[in-house]
Amino acid sequence: MIPTWLLRDADRRQQELRAWKQRLLLTERLDGLEILDTTEPDAATLRGLYRELDTLHRWLGNRKAVLRELSGMGVGAQSRVLDIGCGQGALLATIRKRMGCAVVGVDIRGECAAESVTIVRADAARDALPQADVAVCVVMAHHLDPDALEAMICNVARSCDALVLLDLVRHPVPLALFRAFVAPLLSRIHAADGQTSIRRAYTAREMKAIVERATKVSGRPVKMLRHRVAPMWVRQVVMIRWG
Repeated sequence: MIPTWLLRDADRRQQELRAWKQRLLLTERLDGLEILDTTEPDAATLRGLYRELDTLHRWLGNRKAVLRELSGMGVGAQSRVLDIGCGQGALLATIRKRMGCAVVGVDIRGECAAESVTIVRADAARDALPQADVAVCVVMAHHLDPDALEAMICNVARSCDALVLLDLVRHPVPLALFRAFVAPLLSRIHAADGQTSIRRAYTAREMKAIVERATKVSGRPVKMLRHRVAPMWVRQVVMIRWG
């Protein structure tokens, strides 16, 4: 019979190994919140944080990637684009300027727009969404658990004909790159939240599985489904077009 103390020691070592793998290899998705999820900064501070976040998306090429997808889908003056998790509307203002289209945003905070765009306060996984031709969802998906993300995609299918979803990838390489080259240039909050975001993100395989489940139960036929992962795992982009 194996001594109890030996079993406890083996269990402790197994837990330590699991924690080591999670820290270095990101084998499991972090179940934790970011600073901005748990605090309510004053309006001026929040505006500054959103401006910094918009600049970060430009640096990382996320804005360019979204505009490229929208252009490829033929978005123009007769189109309407919905931004899910739009913050204060900076991306929407850029889309309107570049594409000449109508825009509307949805955000759970429901903050007043820093730009002259309409923002609706709503939970994108549960509440009715504004009608639009295309929805975009940029670096917001990792804030949702798998069930909520699946529900959000199904909800978009009820009000839009297409979805462009761009998010982070949970992988050691982008985490190391962020720590070394990006975090030192950011405010304390974004430097910390950026690392948490990568740990909360979905791997490419996890994202693909969630999207496939969502499209099967959305109730609409799928005309096109594409999932791309950028070099160095810096982003993943899902494009869905419903028939």
